[in-house]
Amino acid sequence: MGMKRAVWARVSVGLLILGVCVGCGEPPPVDMSLLTGEPCRPPCWQGLTPGVSTEEEVNALLLTSELVDQSTMFRGEITRGRGEVIGVSIQWWSTANMATVPRQFGNFADIVDGVLQAMTIGLDSKVTLQDLLEQYGYPDKFTAYMTPSYPRDVSVALYYASHGFIAELILAPEDVALRPETDILYIAYFRVAPVDEFLDLATYGAAAIEETAQDWQGYGPIQLIP
Repeated sequence: MGMKRAVWARVSVGLLILGVCVGCGEPPPVDMSLLTGEPCRPPCWQGLTPGVSTEEEVNALLLTSELVDQSTMFRGEITRGRGEVIGVSIQWWSTANMATVPRQFGNFADIVDGVLQAMTIGLDSKVTLQDLLEQYGYPDKFTAYMTPSYPRDVSVALYYASHGFIAELILAPEDVALRPETDILYIAYFRVAPVDEFLDLATYGAAAIEETAQDWQGYGPIQLIP
């Protein structure tokens, strides 16, 4: 994903996948909260809000929500500096994602000092860039860079500081352009903060992020800044 974790290292990030339900009756529920605002709007997700919700509240939601496949939950440590454990990262797949093949992105919640700091939620429903702009307006900033691993893609992050989230999407390197129909793939939730502070918060202190962040330029080709 587009965030560079320069300060916090998440350890043991594997997910234990125990199987896919085949031939089940009712289709699994799909989270539509990004566009509907139900049960809450960003930076809240399903009642959880970064900087506010406690570890106990996160655990209670994940262990009871019909959106979460509890069999896939995995807990790993968040460390800092020379290995000091400062929190926990909880990872899971949604029930809707587990019912599809191939599966897309997993989800995670980072908790530090007993308080939720960030969540990343893969979208199980189709949300286009046009849908996002109609709902939340233009982003405060965006970044675009070539991913280092194969296959080489272009990762684009749209920063919404006043709403406390980042929308992430992937473009093909031979067609680096934003279009209304471009799909949003996942949302990263953080605390609401002024733009400069949000950029630092949402990139975990990655160096020089402000130098690579660009102003919104509308649809069309975008520039990659190393």
